[in-house]
Amino acid sequence: MEKAQKILAPQLNQLEQMNEKDVRLKIQDVIDEYRLAASIMVNGNRVWSKRRILGNVRRIRDAGRLYGEKTPHRELIGGVLYLPAETDPILSKYFYEFLNQHCGSITHHNIHGWIAEYPTLDHLKRFFRKNELGHRVIDYIPIWMADAKRIVEAIEMTLFPLESYVRSKRRTSFSGFWGEKTW
Repeated sequence: MEKAQKILAPQLNQLEQMNEKDVRLKIQDVIDEYRLAASIMVNGNRVWSKRRILGNVRRIRDAGRLYGEKTPHRELIGGVLYLPAETDPILSKYFYEFLNQHCGSITHHNIHGWIAEYPTLDHLKRFFRKNELGHRVIDYIPIWMADAKRIVEAIEMTLFPLESYVRSKRRTSFSGFWGEKTW
């Protein structure tokens, strides 16, 4: 916390003059550059580390699943209730919190429940295409939450590299022909 205060204090006057979208991006850059672990809030909403989340996405992509050696499952409790059993997650608590707070997902009881619901890379990809509220995750996040949008764009580039490449080429191809409008 002290490290974050020391780094951000000289920039407070500049940050106060910026709109929230730009403030969030600037703080995200500082969090990632200085590898800050402190939770920094802007207007009551956390600013997220792109570096930390993308590192976890890459570990999940490389493993092909969100769990370690122990396969996720649900255990019957009292003959009535099934609760997720604890696993050795690859999904970090930090990324799990991001998914629940900004990506259109419920908690599924805890991180183990989320992993039981979305155990593999393919499940995670489907979630980013259509979250639990029926939206593509990038479309679910409000524009002013620019740090979260930047992260989800990078996640999509990691999970869907070919689609992301084609989408970026379409934007640049059509922007000159149709004026400033992108597709």
